[in-house]
Amino acid sequence: MNPCTDCLSIAWLLGEVGGHIETMPPRSRPRGLLTLEPEAMIHLLGGKRSASLRKRLSQFDPNAAIGRIDASGLQAACCHSGQFEWPKALAIDPEPPAVLHVAGDAGLLARPSVAVVGARRADAYGREVARQLASQLAAAGICVVSGLALGIDGAAHRGALDVERGLTTAVLGGGADRCYPRKHLPIYREIVDRGCVVSEMPPGTAVWRWSFPARNRLIASLSKVVTVVQAAVGSGSLHTAEAALERSVTVAAIPGLISNPLSHGTNRLLADGALVICSPEQLLEQLGLQRVARSKIVPHELRELMQRLEAGPVNPPDAASRGEAAEFNSRLAQLELLGLARRMPGGSWVASG
Repeated sequence: MNPCTDCLSIAWLLGEVGGHIETMPPRSRPRGLLTLEPEAMIHLLGGKRSASLRKRLSQFDPNAAIGRIDASGLQAACCHSGQFEWPKALAIDPEPPAVLHVAGDAGLLARPSVAVVGARRADAYGREVARQLASQLAAAGICVVSGLALGIDGAAHRGALDVERGLTTAVLGGGADRCYPRKHLPIYREIVDRGCVVSEMPPGTAVWRWSFPARNRLIASLSKVVTVVQAAVGSGSLHTAEAALERSVTVAAIPGLISNPLSHGTNRLLADGALVICSPEQLLEQLGLQRVARSKIVPHELRELMQRLEAGPVNPPDAASRGEAAEFNSRLAQLELLGLARRMPGGSWVASG
C-alpha cells in the first residue's frame, strides 16, 4: 500500500513552501506549522503564490508523487497507510510528519533506539566519546539515531557501523535521497546499505535552516533516550533535548570541563536534571543492558590485529618497509584511541582491559 493522497499532498506542499518558511522569523512560526492542513499552510505561507499553489494542489497527482518516490529508491508511509509500518511513537507525537520517506531498512523504525547527538564543531574528545557510546549501544542491539551532521552525529553513525551488524538511523532535514552534508556521502551509503535514512521531506528536497530543528523533533520521537555528547549554548542539540522532554523521552548528557564552551550546553542540561552519563556502561545500565564483549565492537579492518594483541604482546615490525610500518602504527593508534590497546614501557603493545 502507498501513503494516502491527503498526506502525500501535505508532504508535496511542504516541499513547495520551504523557501517561505525560511524567510519567516523563527519566533513568528506557529507551533505545529508542519502539521497544518494545506489551506491553512497556503494562507500562512503562500503570499503572492497562494492562488498558484491552490491551483497546483487541486491538480495534485498522487500517482506521480509515488512515481517520484519509487524512482528515488525510497519507501513511504503515512499514519493511515504505506509501504512499511508507521512508528508507534509518531502515532502519538504532538507534531507528527505527514509522510515518512525511507532509504534502507524501514523496519529499523520499530527497533529500540537511542539518539546520540551533539555539536557539529565537536573536538576530538567529543567525537571519540560519541563513537564509543554508539559502538556499545549498537553491539547491544540498540539502533543508534542521529542526524548525519558533521561532528558528533557523524561519529555516532560511524561508531554504530564499526560494529558487525550494528544498526543506525539517520534523520535528514532534506530529502532522504540526498546526502547532506556531501562530505558524509560514504557514511550515507553505508547507512542506506545497512541501516535506515529517513525524512519527512519529499525526494529531491533541499536542506533549509529551519529543517534542522524540524528534523530534531523526529530524532527525539524515534528514541527511547536522547544523549547529548557536546553542545554549546544555543546548539541545535539542545533543541533535540527540549523536543525529547516535551515527549517524555529521557535526556542524558556527558559532563565536560566548565572551561570548554562545547560543555556549557551539556552541563546546563545536567544542572536542569538530565541523566549524567560518565561511561558507555552507565548508559547501557539505564537501558537495562550489559556491556558487550570488546571483540564485537572492533572495526572490521582492525580485528585481525586485535586478535593478535589479545593473544599476547605485539611488537611493531622492525624490518618492514616505511609504508608497512606506517600502516601498522596507524592501526595500533586507532585501537589505542578506541581504548582497546595500550603501549608497554618496552615498546610492545597489548590489549587493554
